[in-house]
Amino acid sequence: MLDAWLEEYATTAAGGECAAYVADQEPIDGLDSGLVIFPLANATTSVYLQPIAAGAPDWRVTFEAQPEVTELSPESVHDLCRELANAADLCAFLQRKSLAHMAERAVVDGG
Repeated sequence: MLDAWLEEYATTAAGGECAAYVADQEPIDGLDSGLVIFPLANATTSVYLQPIAAGAPDWRVTFEAQPEVTELSPESVHDLCRELANAADLCAFLQRKSLAHMAERAVVDGG
């Protein structure tokens, strides 16, 4: 499902520059944790998006600790800002899709 959502997001204006992908993971209690990797071209830190808990509709962007200092030109800082704005847009998109999916399941499940 996440792959389909990423494909849908890629058709949007912001998603056209998005290189995010779903990480291969072992399911937790039978559920995929929903880890989406968001590579940054202008920083060395790893960034990923995931629900706050398996099956939860609320998503967060996580920045891992960076092992070294990053020095950027003004242009590269602007590029990094665009990348981070895209990460935020994708995170909000995934949250909207999760909320809609949960609402659809509630209707199907009868309540």
